[in-house]
Amino acid sequence: MANINQVWLEGNLTASAVLSRWGDGTPYARFTIANNEYFKTSEGKYDSIPSYIDCIVKGAYAESMSKYLLKGRRLSVTGRLKQNRWQDEQGNKRSAIVIKVSEISLAPTGNGSGHPAEQEAPMEEAPADVGSDMFDGNEEIPF
Repeated sequence: MANINQVWLEGNLTASAVLSRWGDGTPYARFTIANNEYFKTSEGKYDSIPSYIDCIVKGAYAESMSKYLLKGRRLSVTGRLKQNRWQDEQGNKRSAIVIKVSEISLAPTGNGSGHPAEQEAPMEEAPADVGSDMFDGNEEIPF
């Protein structure tokens, strides 16, 4: 039986993406998406609880998309979940789950949802080598 690891998430960026490079020169961008769970309270009022989900995208796709990933921007991402495990300085076992992003869809800006202060720049085509095989599973996410 195959293991399925596919996630699709929609929300708003909590901060602009940070573009960096790994030791081998491969570019990557990190960002966090806020996603709200809406519910009705016992008093009949509506409320929400936000979840903050860390994401990472790598390669030429990270370079071309990072300039559009601005604080407050509404977007959706598709990718895989990755659990990173490490020991902190006190010897405690720690872990974090991130989305290794393979696709980003930007919501319209201006009068619609998205970052209201920015004008939409023309979209660039993703490089031909970008796809679901972006991550071969051998890289460590540096956070």
